Amino acid sequence: MTLSLILNNRPVPRGQLGSLTNLPPNFAVVYAVDGGGWEVETAKHRTLTQRMLNKNKLCHLVDLGDHRRTAKLTKTPLTCKDQAHRFEATIDVGFRVHDPVAVVRSALPDVLTAVYPPLVKRLRPHAAQFDIDEAFEAQARINGSLALPMALPEGITLYYCDVQLEPDEAAREFIRSRTKAGRDSVLGRIEHTASVGNTRHEQVIEDIKQQGRIQREMQEREALAAVQLDFRSIVMEHLAKHPGDTEKAMELLMRWEESRRGQALDLEQRQVEMVRYMIDKGIVREVDLPGLRDGVLGASGMLGGALTAGSGAAPALLPPPMTAPVAQPAQSAPASSPGGPGAAPPPPPATVPWGGTRPDSAAATQGSDDPAPTVVDARPAAVGLAPVYVVLDTSPAAAACVPQLRDALRSLQSLLANSPDVASAVRLSVLAFADTVDVRLPLTQVSWQTGVPDLQAGVGCRYEPVFRRLLELVPLEMERLKQQARVNRPTVFLLTAGDPEDGGQWQAAHQRLLQHHYRPNIVSCGIGRIDRRTVARIASPAEFALAADPHADLAEAAAQFSMLLQNTVLHLGRSAVAGSSELSLQRPQGLSPVEGVA
Repeated sequence: MTLSLILNNRPVPRGQLGSLTNLPPNFAVVYAVDGGGWEVETAKHRTLTQRMLNKNKLCHLVDLGDHRRTAKLTKTPLTCKDQAHRFEATIDVGFRVHDPVAVVRSALPDVLTAVYPPLVKRLRPHAAQFDIDEAFEAQARINGSLALPMALPEGITLYYCDVQLEPDEAAREFIRSRTKAGRDSVLGRIEHTASVGNTRHEQVIEDIKQQGRIQREMQEREALAAVQLDFRSIVMEHLAKHPGDTEKAMELLMRWEESRRGQALDLEQRQVEMVRYMIDKGIVREVDLPGLRDGVLGASGMLGGALTAGSGAAPALLPPPMTAPVAQPAQSAPASSPGGPGAAPPPPPATVPWGGTRPDSAAATQGSDDPAPTVVDARPAAVGLAPVYVVLDTSPAAAACVPQLRDALRSLQSLLANSPDVASAVRLSVLAFADTVDVRLPLTQVSWQTGVPDLQAGVGCRYEPVFRRLLELVPLEMERLKQQARVNRPTVFLLTAGDPEDGGQWQAAHQRLLQHHYRPNIVSCGIGRIDRRTVARIASPAEFALAADPHADLAEAAAQFSMLLQNTVLHLGRSAVAGSSELSLQRPQGLSPVEGVA
């Protein structure tokens, strides 16, 4: 809607002004004067005579009242800071005429075309300094920056202006989406925290149940340790718990007794046939029968009868032996033996203690054909457990030595499998890292049946996931091992060839790990071109930082790390077997301490 401050469309004579209707209370009469220019008639400068003399002059009536208009910028919206979204601006403006001549001279058909453009020009730079979600701040800045009253060259003065800004529809949708995404993120974190708490709660309950099951099993094993676990005892135990199975239990016992008697008869029959064979072949003579009767060959009543029937010189019955010594081959005495017939048999050989050696006197008595004594391997049982975590770099910087790292794991398995005493004390876990970390072997006791984990080269090199994962694994696994035996402080062997790509984030996770109650000893080994300062920061304590020659071949450096790993793990296991927790690096040639690095 247009607005003109000139009340008459075309000039009218001054004398006809009284016939005009709907005139505002305040207006000015503007007409041309002789010699050029314009003049404004006022009560002060025009008398009644002058008005009568000038009644035929053509004049314009200019509205001098106050005007208020409100408009919304649609064709020229105000853009925000990103120049992609726009503010919806509503301008409430008040204006009046201060120079009627300028108004007549400009002859504006719509005064609003002179009011809004200067305002928009002043508003636009301020709006461009704010983001789309800062409409209130931009509105305050704009309203505070307008210096009112403002005189326009068209003879108009702006005495009032108020601007209201709101994001346009597209921007409001963007803000709503971003706000919803933020709320969803907060809710997601809350739900995640609750889920983690519930999971930990359930895990604690499961651990309590597991501990209860373990204690009950231990009590059952202790109770069964004093029970004689033969067939008869098992049946009687079952019968005590299930009295209703008496008939079935008695049937089982009868069958067992019949089986025992049958086995005894078979054994005696084989003994009889053996003695008859020996008598028939002349291996046993009459002089040997007293020794058989004394139980050298495990004689029984049936065997005595067989001997009587075979020789005719022995008594009709051989008394059963009082003890059951180990049967030894009978030696025939020569006819000229000093003892003669009926002489006492030679004494049994001296016994040899398990795992020991035969005394000289016993060895002299023993014949040259006697079997060697049995040797029992009496290895000491592990007093403590030594958890070991091997963390290997498989980033692009270490890709050239990944095969050698696989060989290092195989060598470590062979070492532990060939040393059962050490393997009983060592619990080994293997982790590989590049951009992420992967547990390739959970903490376990190594044997020949343990699968050697495979290693594959990855992308990226980030340390923070390694220490975060160790912070999750070490406390849980230490608590589990403490239920089995005394546990030494865990040891981490970390081999790295690539500098970290996660900036200082890894150092915060590293510090949290070292501040934990179950903080491990960290042996860091740097190979290749890695920054030695990084290797020194990883190690804990500082003297456990080692590095290979930066110009050395990666495969050779990996082999040196393998020797360090084997020698130190062997030392850890032996210390744990002896009840010690000493950690001493068995450093091979080629790995040097990292010293003097800030």
